[in-house]
Amino acid sequence: MFDVSDLLLRPVASALLWIARVLWWLGWEFFVETIGWSIGWPICRALTLGRFPDTGFRDQEETSWWASLLVELVGLGALLGAIWLLSRYLQVPVVIGGA
Repeated sequence: MFDVSDLLLRPVASALLWIARVLWWLGWEFFVETIGWSIGWPICRALTLGRFPDTGFRDQEETSWWASLLVELVGLGALLGAIWLLSRYLQVPVVIGGA
């Protein structure tokens, strides 16, 4: 049975869930798909001598989901590796998820 607190909190929880889902989508769309693809595409093309992925830089939507995910993970891995190497070179501690 619903009580008054549930009646008041349900719309707030629903709005927070909607906001969280929008932020999750934006984060995935921007960080993983855009940044990962932008970094990973030239790396994959250079390593495979232009054979993978078989689509152009701006044709991410035409790429199969597994190839797109692989290129994005290569890009994010390269970004993480660059941060790690530069942090070791500059002797700065790596902080994940903070300032």
